[in-house]
Amino acid sequence: MKKFNFKLDGVLKVREFKEKKIKIEMGEILKALNETKDAIQKLNDEINEAYHAQETALTQSGINAQALKFFPMFIQGKKEDIKNKENLLWALQKKYEKKVAELAQARGEVKVMENFKEKKKDEWKKEKDKKEQAAIEEILMMRRNGSSGNM
Repeated sequence: MKKFNFKLDGVLKVREFKEKKIKIEMGEILKALNETKDAIQKLNDEINEAYHAQETALTQSGINAQALKFFPMFIQGKKEDIKNKENLLWALQKKYEKKVAELAQARGEVKVMENFKEKKKDEWKKEKDKKEQAAIEEILMMRRNGSSGNM
């Protein structure tokens, strides 16, 4: 008997490919999330450094008005950058949650096809075993009939 051939293997492969693609997209989103979190942390560190530099500059003599105006504007710009990064972070988190739902659906579709394939393979194996058993019984019948005819 021929080896098992699942007629819907193409569909299964497409669904598995879709699942892998979603996993790759999720990895890219996670990478972007981590990069954004790192950028926010870096901006916060830069603000802290600016405050420290401002305190140092104020304690030293000879600071001019231009330098005094620089620090608040610098800090305000960094805070706006943080706000923008937090908005990006929120959007990325929503995108990630959507991909998690897509992955769950894709996994379900793959699992259905794998279960169906397994069911068909079991049916094929039972049919194969049944045919082999019938062939063995036929051979035994032929031997019995042949041996009883010679006596």
